[in-house]
Amino acid sequence: MSKRYSLIAFLAICLALFGCGKNSQDATPLPEFCKKDGSRLYIKQGKLRMEIMPKVAGRVSSLRYDGHELLVTDADQTSITDWGTVFWSSPQAEWNWPPIDTLDSKPYSLTTDDERVVLTSEVDKKTGYQFTKTYLPTGNDRIAVTYRITNHSDHEKNVAPLEVTRLPPSGDLFYPRGDTDPISGIFYPLDVQNIDELTWYHYDAKKIRTDHHKVMQDGKEGWVAYVDKGYLLVKEFADNPPAAIATGEREIEIFAHVEHIFIEMKQQGAVVALAPGEYLEWTVIWHVKKLPNDLAKNPEPQALAAYVRSLL
Repeated sequence: MSKRYSLIAFLAICLALFGCGKNSQDATPLPEFCKKDGSRLYIKQGKLRMEIMPKVAGRVSSLRYDGHELLVTDADQTSITDWGTVFWSSPQAEWNWPPIDTLDSKPYSLTTDDERVVLTSEVDKKTGYQFTKTYLPTGNDRIAVTYRITNHSDHEKNVAPLEVTRLPPSGDLFYPRGDTDPISGIFYPLDVQNIDELTWYHYDAKKIRTDHHKVMQDGKEGWVAYVDKGYLLVKEFADNPPAAIATGEREIEIFAHVEHIFIEMKQQGAVVALAPGEYLEWTVIWHVKKLPNDLAKNPEPQALAAYVRSLL
């Protein structure tokens, strides 16, 4: 056999056995609940469909319930950053702005582990952090996202996990009020209401002035919710006292963009001292529902809060 045909035979065997010439992620076997379409992953759970983009930091790029979109997607934005759901380290003062591209917008590697979809960043040279995002359906219309921050620097780091979700500029956000008063940092205060034990924010574009608006506050019970057009998104997480949160931060934050592009729903976990090589893990459970007809027609705050609590 000539050298030419020997080489062709070798390449054919390589392609068949190892997928040579393809991105290694294309050959990654996925759990039954997850499908791949081009550069996007889709997780289905009941009527819920979550879309993830491994090539853009493994971020959640779409969240649909029965076809209804709950997030600001990449189709709505030209910016590489201001859409979907992302994961940051806290306090934000460590890296300031813009977000670190290695962690926030560059490709993550795709693997699976015990029927979980796992996406892992490269190590950021500035902070030494490496992020991992693990996705797993955990029940009807419910998906658990577990975040990991690993410290690859050469010194101890005090860091907390922070999830950021961009929502359409409409609807209401609410959470059980904790032990601190609301603050707004460097931005205009967000016009929130105290309704019994709840902090409640109704989006009104007319009240957004010539700068961004924000509210930061301690929460209780470990949840924050968003409701719009009869659909509900709840984030469930471990509740922490104010003393456990990073300096200058609060457990729950709502941010309204000055150009009426999106609302951000943020929540964060406790600060952990990580020695070199150590990591923290933090899980957020996403609950998505279409509200019962009577509640959709009359979304009274206490009735909505009771419905949220019934899901947790």
